[in-house]
Amino acid sequence: MSDRDRPSFTLQLSQNKYLAPADDRMDVVLTVRVGDAGATAAAPPPTAELLLVDCSSSMDWPPTKIEAARHACRAAIGSLRDGVLFGVVECTGHARLVYPAAPPLAVAGERTRQEAKAAAAGLIAGGGTAMSTWLDLALDLFAQTPAAIRHAVLLTDGKNESDRTGALEAALERCRGRFACDARGIGDDWEPRDLQRIASVLRGSADAVLEDAELAGDFRRLVEQAMGRTVPDVRLRMTTMPYSRLRFVKQVFPTEVELTPQCRTQERGVLELPTGAWGDELREYHLCLDVEAGALARYEDRLLGTVTLFAGADEAVGEPRAVVGYLTDDLALSSVPDERVAHVTGQAELGRAVLAGFEAFERGDRTEAVRHWGSAFRMATELGNTENLKRLGRVIDVRDDGVVAIREGLRPRDVFSAVLGSSISTYAEPAAAVPPESGAPRKCVHCGHKASPTANLCGHCGEPFEAGAPS
Repeated sequence: MSDRDRPSFTLQLSQNKYLAPADDRMDVVLTVRVGDAGATAAAPPPTAELLLVDCSSSMDWPPTKIEAARHACRAAIGSLRDGVLFGVVECTGHARLVYPAAPPLAVAGERTRQEAKAAAAGLIAGGGTAMSTWLDLALDLFAQTPAAIRHAVLLTDGKNESDRTGALEAALERCRGRFACDARGIGDDWEPRDLQRIASVLRGSADAVLEDAELAGDFRRLVEQAMGRTVPDVRLRMTTMPYSRLRFVKQVFPTEVELTPQCRTQERGVLELPTGAWGDELREYHLCLDVEAGALARYEDRLLGTVTLFAGADEAVGEPRAVVGYLTDDLALSSVPDERVAHVTGQAELGRAVLAGFEAFERGDRTEAVRHWGSAFRMATELGNTENLKRLGRVIDVRDDGVVAIREGLRPRDVFSAVLGSSISTYAEPAAAVPPESGAPRKCVHCGHKASPTANLCGHCGEPFEAGAPS
């Protein structure tokens, strides 16, 4: 592939480098953009799609649920492009591949799409709910394909009551990093935390179906989004120093996903994080390093770590970004958070408030639920998170004088929507664009590595560039 046909990759790093002597962590926000991913659309990578449809007995009442599921499957199947590998799985107390009749997965084409739609139309509700078996079958089916992009949509209407204790967690560990999964709950009698856990481990989204008629459009959108991801292997490589180590890393935009367990140790002080498949999109990550401030000299930049973006077979796309620490006694410098870091930590606090309100509501403490949800509403307002405001607005009424009350006639699905929506974050472009870097790259006199014209530190060895030194 020629350079002009390659996707573009951008990695930006935001932090406040100043540390007080009592500080023990450094928070960083990484903004990653991939553009022109459609350049590979002429020969997209092999893609596999599975529809995991809850067919437990509860899906039969009201009958609109199972019919909505059938219609959503047909809509998703109809949107598959030719050549995509796909299957439909009936999910109850066990999982059964209903189309094709047996592995391997079918290849999308006019005939197979029509056959699959007919099979989906025949889905019948009856049985229990054991989600671990659904995921294990998906893992087995994906393992039999050559697909680089592997994606599933999971729909349920019930609690995971037919599974053995711990079975879902064990299945998720087996599936971690093997495929992506978006999860949806329909009706009013399912457990949002199960879907949240599935989506977090399998790098997907979780949400509530507010109206059954909306499910088909949602299925179609999720499948089309998965097929639009044509860059299969993007990774963040993170290095740490003897006085720093990884505390956690999570995706924070467009949704929050815990990623620390997916980091792979390459060698001492080097970790690599697979981020999954990409289309034309932007994602943000919150990286937190534990720092031994006592090991840093005061009043000078010290390298705490580096982050490099990789794609394909060990191909770095762009220069390493340095995470810098500067130990100072000046609280005016160390106490002011970076704007991007403050935004993502505020979003995390918002999510905790929504969940605390849900837990209070579950145990019947409406006063405590109102307190937490009111606090979440105020935080969402400050963050400009209109999606969270909309979802909380279905749960609570906020009067002009600030009094908060739980809405009358509240449906469980409205509460579930607010809980799952709390992981949906916002992104705002920086108020002032950073001027483009110009001039020749700076070359480190210690190791010969080249860096950007405005770099203060060598991203390879961590040595500072001397002021006024030639490039």
